Amino acid sequence: MKSRVSRIFALLVVIGLAFTMVPQALAASAKPKEVRIGLLFPTSGGFSLLGTDQMKGAEMVLKWANSNGGINGVPIKIVYGDSASNAAAGATAAQRMIDNDKVNIIIGSYSSGIAQAVMPVAQRNNVILWEVGAVSPTVNSQGYSNFLRTVGVSKTYAAADYDFVTKFLAKKLGKKATDLKIAIANNDGAFAASVGDAVKDLFVAKGMNIVAKEVYPATSTDLTPLVLKLKAAAPDVLFLTPDAPDSLLFWQTAKTQDFNVSALVGSSGIGGAGFVAKFGNAGVEGVYDVEAPALASMNTSGLKSRVADLTAQWVKDFALAMGHPCAVHCGDGIGGTYTLVTDVLPRALRVSNSFSASAIVSAASKTLIQDGGTPQGFGVQFTGTNSSTVGENIKAKSVIMQWQGGALKVVWPAALATSTPSAPMKTWAQR
Repeated sequence: MKSRVSRIFALLVVIGLAFTMVPQALAASAKPKEVRIGLLFPTSGGFSLLGTDQMKGAEMVLKWANSNGGINGVPIKIVYGDSASNAAAGATAAQRMIDNDKVNIIIGSYSSGIAQAVMPVAQRNNVILWEVGAVSPTVNSQGYSNFLRTVGVSKTYAAADYDFVTKFLAKKLGKKATDLKIAIANNDGAFAASVGDAVKDLFVAKGMNIVAKEVYPATSTDLTPLVLKLKAAAPDVLFLTPDAPDSLLFWQTAKTQDFNVSALVGSSGIGGAGFVAKFGNAGVEGVYDVEAPALASMNTSGLKSRVADLTAQWVKDFALAMGHPCAVHCGDGIGGTYTLVTDVLPRALRVSNSFSASAIVSAASKTLIQDGGTPQGFGVQFTGTNSSTVGENIKAKSVIMQWQGGALKVVWPAALATSTPSAPMKTWAQR
């Protein structure tokens, strides 16, 4: 009798455990209710024009994903933050997003200095920083595991510059590449300094003739001394890396001081809508810009058909919403976010049933998108946590664009170009 009671008791225990474990198993297999993504960009302050463009590009893709079922049926909750063009404000806004809105991912940041301040906050709170705009290698110099960057670093700018100078510009100017007089100028911010240094390092290593390398404070209100130094060096080609505000100040000062070069290859604000708005079509004609491609003037024939169709629609929607073309920074937001919502997050959900930082990093480690598979034309493959550069897209590229007839057109390389480059630039007297 005692043995029978014991058996019945044991059976009841087993049945009880089974009923206890069933809801636990169901809970473990249940999909996340949503994925929370924060958009953290400078939408006020000195970086706001281009920062807002980048944010808008990312937002359009997130909204498109939601209208098409989210991430395999899981909706995206979009949260907005303003870094106010300031690193400390960016870090504070990131912490607020994490504490108050419980974001899984922060998409940012436009500015390398801001991204560098946000990254430790994301890592400390086990949140992903999905970087679509900042290019300085110092952003993740500490090798944080929760960092993933879709856009190329500053060395891709230098590589594009060198390729363009040696394969096109030198011949067009009637000189050997090593005979060209090269000047490099950049402000002292993280982004500009990294690009200026990358150009110098590569060009020196290749035996190019550097006649000037100037660094100026990003907060400068008078660039006359800088322009006069560059004018005295009499370069054929100037590589200029400013931020948005000082790009306008530099070009105005160059006009005032009648500083002329055969080719100016700029970046950042040089490729923004504010540049042509201030100086007019004739005032910017022939100026080059090196960055990721401006989607509105990129040859999309090499893109996969679905990617090309989506890109065309987003470019159209952006222009209608913002009143100017989808150029470089809009493209950064679109391209980087497209990879997140179509490749990495679906894999994280499928493999790990989770949007945790570890699940996203693991999913990103399997990403292998070939050229033509993203709106920006280049592919995506991230370096792993065992790499000396964690979370970098080794397939990212930069291109050369040129202001022609008031539009920023991709002119190099030929595969992405919608126009042919022209040189030399007109002098100020000829404009």
